[in-house]
Amino acid sequence: MLALGASGAVLASAHLATERFVELAAAWRAGDVGRARELGHGLARVSAAAFAEPNPAVVKGVLHAQGRIPAPDVRLPLLPASGRAVDATLEALASL
Repeated sequence: MLALGASGAVLASAHLATERFVELAAAWRAGDVGRARELGHGLARVSAAAFAEPNPAVVKGVLHAQGRIPAPDVRLPLLPASGRAVDATLEALASL
């Protein structure tokens, strides 16, 4: 979105890779398009995995798996994320 003129965004997936999103924005603002593109592609894979199931279930599942929140619970009518979706997101994060 930065390449299209956005100045920022509110991103649930930024909870999973905050430093990388900050690095992406800094690279873009510095004119390092190659680095921004590289980070953007990796972060797009994380976001795609994190939103394979309804938001915020996978994000909360990943944060719980990382020990960053005490429970992966979501409110009804949502259901907790599947283990497969959480694992896929963790794998995408590990590849950054």
